[in-house]
Amino acid sequence: GPTEEEIKERVKAIYIAELLRRIDRSGTLDVTSGTVVGYPVYTEDDPVLQFNTEKNGYEFNKDEPLKWDPELDCEYLRDALKGWGTNEDAIIHVIATRCNAQRQELKTCFKTAYGRDLVKDLKGDLSFNFETAVLALFVPPAEYDAWAIKEAIYGPGTDERALMEILLTRTNPQIKAIRDCYNDVASPNSQKAKGLIDKDIENDCSGDFKRLLVSAAQGNRSHISEDKLKNAVEEIMSDGTPTGMFEVNFDKLCDIKRAKADAKNLFKAGEDRWGTDEETFVRIFACRDYYQLRATYNEYVKITQRDIENSVSRETSGDFERGLLSIVKNIKCRPRFFADELTSSMKGLGTKDNRLIRIITSRSEIDMVQIKKHFLENNKQTLWKWLQDDCSGDYRKLLQAIVGKD
Repeated sequence: GPTEEEIKERVKAIYIAELLRRIDRSGTLDVTSGTVVGYPVYTEDDPVLQFNTEKNGYEFNKDEPLKWDPELDCEYLRDALKGWGTNEDAIIHVIATRCNAQRQELKTCFKTAYGRDLVKDLKGDLSFNFETAVLALFVPPAEYDAWAIKEAIYGPGTDERALMEILLTRTNPQIKAIRDCYNDVASPNSQKAKGLIDKDIENDCSGDFKRLLVSAAQGNRSHISEDKLKNAVEEIMSDGTPTGMFEVNFDKLCDIKRAKADAKNLFKAGEDRWGTDEETFVRIFACRDYYQLRATYNEYVKITQRDIENSVSRETSGDFERGLLSIVKNIKCRPRFFADELTSSMKGLGTKDNRLIRIITSRSEIDMVQIKKHFLENNKQTLWKWLQDDCSGDYRKLLQAIVGKD
C-alpha cells in the first residue's frame, strides 16, 4: 500500500485542488455555498414525481430513488403551461430546486420533446417582475452577466451600479466567460471585432471610472497560482507532532514587501499630496490579487492610521469613489458587499427590482448562504422576511424559494 508520505501528498493535492476551485468560483479561499444546488434524485414529496405517478404510473421505490430526469420535469412544466391559466407554483418549484446547469438541460429537452421553446412559452404566460426573474434564472451565468452589462450600457441612461456590481466582483474565469459571449449578446447579428465590451464601456463611461471598469473587464487581475498555493499550504502541527491535515499560511500567499510599497504609493498618491494621482489607485486596485490587496490595506492603516475606505472617500468622488469602495468591500468580505447591495435595493421608496433579481440570481449558487448571514447581521431580520414585506405575489414566492427561509 501507499506510504504515509504518499497518503499525505495525496491529501494535500486534494486540498489544493479544492482551494483552486474556490478561487475560480468565489475569488477567495473561504468556504462558500449557494442556496441552490444540483438536484440529483427525486425526493418522495416532489410534485413532479406525484404528477408522473398519476399520469404515467411511475412507482416510487424508497430504496432506489429515481434519478433526476429532465423529461419528467418537462412533462410537468408543459402541463403547467398548457390550457387556461398557468400553474405558477409548479414553475416556481422546478426552477428553485434545480440548478442552472439543469435548467439548461430542461430547455434542450423541452424543445426535443415538444418542438417548443420553453423560455418563449414561459415568456408568453408570465408577466412583470416574476417573468424577469424566471427568465434570468434560465440564462447561463456568463450570458446573464453579459446581458446585464449590455442593459446597463444600452438602456436609458447608464446603470453604473450594475457595471460595478458585475465587473468589480467577478473572478478572472468569470470575466473571461463574459468576454467570450458579450459580442453575441450585445450585437447578435453583426460581425463586430472582439473586445466590443471595452468599446462599449469607453463610449458610455468617462474619466477614472471608465479606466477602472475597462481594466476590470480584462479579467486579468493577478491570481494565486497553483505553485504559490503549494508553497503556502502547510501541515497542521499539534504540540510539535504532524497531524496529516493541512491549512493555508496566509503570510506566504502575499508578498509583504510589495504590500508595503503599494501602501506607501497609495499614501503618496492621495493623502500625501495636493490633489490625487488616480492612476496609482486604478493600477494597484485593479492588478493585485485578493490576498495581496488585503495585505496592502493592512499596511496602509499602519502608515496612515486611516482605513483605506476613509482615504478613498476623502480623496476621490462620484462613480470612481464608489468603484474603488466596491473593490475594497469585496476584498474585505465579498458576501457582506452583496448583503449591503441587497439591503440598498430594498431600502427607502420603491424596490430596485432589477438589482434585487440580478444579485439573487447570480449569487444563488455561489455564496448566498454567507450573504444571508451578513444580511441578518446588518438588518436584524432575515432576507426571507425582507422579501416578504417588500415584494408580492409569485415574484415574492420565487425569490423566497431561491434564498430559503432561514
